[in-house]
Amino acid sequence: MHFVYHVPKCAGRTIDRHLAGALPANAYHRLRRRRGLGRFATGYDTSHLPDPSETKVVSSHYLGISIDALFRDRLIKRSMLLRDPASHFVSYYNYRMTRYINEGLQPYGIDIAYGAMRRNFITHYILNNFLELNWVQIASLSDQEKYDLANAFLSMFWFVGDYTLCDDLLSALGDRLDISANARLHNGLADLSRGAGWTPLTLDLLPQSTVARIQDDNLIDQRLWETWHDARHETGAVRPVALENGAASFIGGEAIRFVHQIVRRLQRRWGHFDAGIAVPQQDPATIV
Repeated sequence: MHFVYHVPKCAGRTIDRHLAGALPANAYHRLRRRRGLGRFATGYDTSHLPDPSETKVVSSHYLGISIDALFRDRLIKRSMLLRDPASHFVSYYNYRMTRYINEGLQPYGIDIAYGAMRRNFITHYILNNFLELNWVQIASLSDQEKYDLANAFLSMFWFVGDYTLCDDLLSALGDRLDISANARLHNGLADLSRGAGWTPLTLDLLPQSTVARIQDDNLIDQRLWETWHDARHETGAVRPVALENGAASFIGGEAIRFVHQIVRRLQRRWGHFDAGIAVPQQDPATIV
């Protein structure tokens, strides 16, 4: 039994499409986000989950640890792909811009996008959507405690690595599931960009000083990626890179993020009158 945890912008679309096409409907299931008041109990919706005794792979953005109880008699092999914070930010920004333009909304600058994004996005995503900690619980933890929890979780995994190891993961799954390992790359950004007429921002357009600042601002994510990016199946032998100190306050960061989210909402509705849509031509250093 395999659980594939999907962190946004970490090749999850390619994995999902490949498994959905290679396995029968009762063998592969992608959990959806739970709606309504029930989402405060669990983040995932099991209403369409096939018989757990027949399911071979479950994947999701919302694969909470509590779902283990449905598969208590089966050995669960967990997999996750990660990404460094700088390239993750760039990819997430491009995805949002192309999606909004295709929906008739306006793009906004990378300064607003970065300000509206939660610091240490990937670590907090793991804690919230996979380990099912709520906002109050997360806010009560120190950075070291968050880092330790994420590392302890990943140490139980069957496969962990950088998102560029997508083919390696699919090859390993193919061997286990007796399916083809030859997946077709599904690049949602490329499709959306063509439709939106948007030229994506690339990491090389950001000054090195800006990349370094993103790494410092997202130190937990950076150290998590440094620890696990090449682990593959050797998760039990991984020793976490030292976190060090200096990360900003989580609650203070959330307050600043809230202000940027308001500005983001206004600008995607009415546009940024100074920069227009030529965002990649802005000075990228303005994000810090």
